[in-house]
Amino acid sequence: MKYFLSTILLLTSLYALSGHHASNEGLMPVAKPGQIIVTYKGECPADKIDESIEIVKQTIAYERKNSPVSYSSSPGTWSDGTVGAVDLHDSEEAMNKAFEWQANDKKWSDLYDQVAATCGITVEDFEVVSLTAR
Repeated sequence: MKYFLSTILLLTSLYALSGHHASNEGLMPVAKPGQIIVTYKGECPADKIDESIEIVKQTIAYERKNSPVSYSSSPGTWSDGTVGAVDLHDSEEAMNKAFEWQANDKKWSDLYDQVAATCGITVEDFEVVSLTAR
């Protein structure tokens, strides 16, 4: 009887644990329909990448504390060696409000300028592209 109960408990546990695969069979979307993904990408010398990423992180921390519009952002380097960030906005309207705040916030603009200057470029040299999730 002890062997029978142990076997049943083991099989029940395995069945319960295997159930997690069923809910994860499909990939989770990066964004929900209507959300906007914005990428920032700029050339940066290899010896300046870490320094510029630290300023991008400061910029993101500043955004989180001060932006009137909530959005997420992640800094990073692209496979071609450029630096930048990826932002996720809840909607086009929210993205436009965030852009307006950024354009009118001196500290945010100064930080963005610092990222570019560290890389020896200007903010106009950054490639900014948006994608609307569908």
